Amino acid sequence: MLDTKRFKGLIDFLYEHLLKTHDEITDIKLSEDKWSLKEIIGHLIDSASNNHQRFVRLQYGDLLDFPAYDGEEWIKTQKYNIMNWDVIVTLWYNYNCLLLHIIENTEEIMLGNVWVKGEDTIPLEQLINDYYKHLELHMKHFNNRREELP
Repeated sequence: MLDTKRFKGLIDFLYEHLLKTHDEITDIKLSEDKWSLKEIIGHLIDSASNNHQRFVRLQYGDLLDFPAYDGEEWIKTQKYNIMNWDVIVTLWYNYNCLLLHIIENTEEIMLGNVWVKGEDTIPLEQLINDYYKHLELHMKHFNNRREELP
């Protein structure tokens, strides 16, 4: 079951939280192997981008092939740390509004279409719910990192 009201509430809550984050701390890296706040939200933009493709393509039928995602390489390549914080936050929010629109307008019968990923088959409905769990996980990551910053 999809709880789109909960998803909408989560997106709006997180957006307000991000807007209250001061720009001057968003690009601080505590070490080379720890993402900055910008990079954490950049990763969530990447997640939205990859899942956008999955959410749409799975409405055509089962998905048999989809490129792998390497978070570290994507972060390194896109250089989120030198982007404007407001642009990153706005992009994240608008991308999630688009995903919510797609989810709200997905025919229920399509939720059973599956992504065949190796030996696993993942129904669209599970993929959507997992997307929001992933979002919540990284927002905890964001808050923990924020508390670590000076």
